[in-house]
Amino acid sequence: MLNRFKAIYRIVILSLGLVFLLGITPTWAAQSLPEPNAQGNYVSLSSHLYWQVVDADPNGLNCRMGNSSIEEIWNPDNPGFPSISNWPVVATFKPDEIFRAQVSYSGFVFTRDDQFLPWIFVKKKLDGTPANCFVRANSALIKPVEEPKNNNISTSPVETPKENNISIQPVETPPVEIPPDTNVVETPPVETPPDNNVVDNTEPLIDL
Repeated sequence: MLNRFKAIYRIVILSLGLVFLLGITPTWAAQSLPEPNAQGNYVSLSSHLYWQVVDADPNGLNCRMGNSSIEEIWNPDNPGFPSISNWPVVATFKPDEIFRAQVSYSGFVFTRDDQFLPWIFVKKKLDGTPANCFVRANSALIKPVEEPKNNNISTSPVETPKENNISIQPVETPPVEIPPDTNVVETPPVETPPDNNVVDNTEPLIDL
C-alpha cells in the first residue's frame, strides 16, 4: 500500500513539473532575443539571424566594407581587429528594413573591430540584393526580431495570357441540301384485266 502511494505521489509531482515547464516555455522564447549592454552594444555570444533597422536617420543605416574579403577578415590567422568604422559606406538599409545576419566561423553573428565594438556582417538583403558589408550592432541602430514569414520578398502577380490576342469568329455552316434519291424506282400502277372466264349465270328477266 505504501509503495502504491509513493508511485502515485511521483506521478503527481512529475505532472506538475511538466505543466510548469510548459507554462514558462513561451517566457523563455520571448527572452531568447539578444539584449544590449548599458552602452547599447550587443556583445553577447549570439547567433540570432534577423534584425531590423531602428536608426532615426532618414537616409538609412550605413553598411561598411573594406578591400579585404570576408574570408580574410574572419581568418583566425589574421592578426589584430579590422578598423570597420573607417571603411567606406558601400550600401545602406532603409528605416524599418529587416536583414539577415551572417554567422561567422566562430558560430556567432558579432564581429569586433579595432575598438572592440560589435558589428554584424550582412551578405545580402532579404530581396536578394548583394550587400557584403558590416552594420554597427547597437540598439540605437538595430534591434533583433523574429524571422519574418515572407522574408520581405515581393512576388509580382502572374498575368494570365490573353490567348495571343487572337479573336475567334464564329463560323456559319451553310445548310446542306439533301439530293433526291435517284435510285428509287417508281412502279406504275398495275391494272387488273377483266376476267373473261367469268360465266354469267343470271337468267334473263322475263316480263310477264
